[in-house]
Amino acid sequence: MKKIIYILIGAVLVSLQLSCTKNEATWIEDPNYKIESDECLFAIYPVAAAVPAEGGEVEFTITGNDDWTIEIGEVNTAKKDWCVLDKTSGSGKTTVKARVNQSTSFVKNRSMVFLVSNGQKTLKAKVVQGLLTLADDEVLINGLIWANRNVGMPGKFADDIDDIGMCYQFNRKVAWEGGKANPDFVAAVNSYVPSEGDDWVTNAWTQENNPCPEGWRVPTGQEICDLLGDSEANLKAVSVNGTAANGFKRRGYIVGVDPSIAAGLTKENVTASGALFIPQAGWLNEYGNWDRDWLVVLRTATSLNKNMGGMFLSSWGYTDAWGWGDGQKVRAAPVRCVKILEIED
Repeated sequence: MKKIIYILIGAVLVSLQLSCTKNEATWIEDPNYKIESDECLFAIYPVAAAVPAEGGEVEFTITGNDDWTIEIGEVNTAKKDWCVLDKTSGSGKTTVKARVNQSTSFVKNRSMVFLVSNGQKTLKAKVVQGLLTLADDEVLINGLIWANRNVGMPGKFADDIDDIGMCYQFNRKVAWEGGKANPDFVAAVNSYVPSEGDDWVTNAWTQENNPCPEGWRVPTGQEICDLLGDSEANLKAVSVNGTAANGFKRRGYIVGVDPSIAAGLTKENVTASGALFIPQAGWLNEYGNWDRDWLVVLRTATSLNKNMGGMFLSSWGYTDAWGWGDGQKVRAAPVRCVKILEIED
C-alpha cells in the first residue's frame, strides 16, 4: 500500500515539474536587464509592447497552471478592431499573439489595455502603437496623404514630380502616353461603347480599375477641389513657370502652402516643404490628339453622369472644378493619387 502511495506522490511531482519550472530567468527585450519569473505563478509578460505605425505582431506569454480569459480594457480610440488577439481564453502557460493593423494617425499614439483574469486575480498588458510618418514622396494636406507625382504605368508613379505621367480615361486602367497625339487611341475609343451596367456608367472609380500603386486611390472631385479650389475666385494654387532657377521643366501649380512660401519653392525642396507641384498637362481627346496643353488637368474619381465629369481643369484666369463642359469620360488625363487610409477620431 505504501509503495502505491509513493508512486502516486512521485507522479504528482513529475507532473508539476513538467507543467512549470520555478525561478527560471526570462530575458525580455534588452539582454542587459534580466527579469526573474516563476513560471508556476499566474503572470503575463511583457506587460507592455510597442508596435510601429505600419503594424505587426507581438507576443505575450501567460504563465502558471490556471484557466484564464482575456478581455479588452481601456482603449484610447473609438475603433477596437485595430488590435486583435489570436486567443481570448486558455489554460496554463500559453503564448498569445496580438496582430496590430496599420496606424491611421500622425498625431495620436493608439493604445489598448488587455485584462487577463484567472477568476481571482486580474493582470494588465498594454499595446502602444507609434505614429505615422511621411515617406519622402508623400505630402500631408487637408488630412490626406498625397503622392508628390502623377501616376505612370498602372501601379507605378511617374519618375519625376514634373512629369505628366500616363493618362487614363474615367474608371479604366489602360495607360496612354501624354504630351503627344496617339492615333491608336481613336480605335480604342471606337471599339468601346458604354452601356447600362458598364464601368463608365458608374459615378465612382471602382477599385478593380484603380491605376494607382497598391495602397493608393484616385481622389474624389471634392478632395481635388479642397486641394486646388472649386473656382477661379477660390483658387488655392500658385502658378509657377518652369525655369532654370526653380528647376521645374514645365509650368504648373504649387499647392499646400502659403502663397508667399510657394513662390520661392524649387523642384528640390517643394516636397520637403509640405507642398505639391501639379504640372500643366492637357488631355488626349477622342480624336487621338493631345489637346488643351495650357491646362492643369487631373482626373477625379467622381463623375457627373454617364458621359460627363470626372476632370478638374484649371489655368491662369480659368477654373472648371467639375468638368461640366469638358469632362467627358472618354478623354484620357493625368491622375494624382491619395493614400488609402481610414481617418480615426
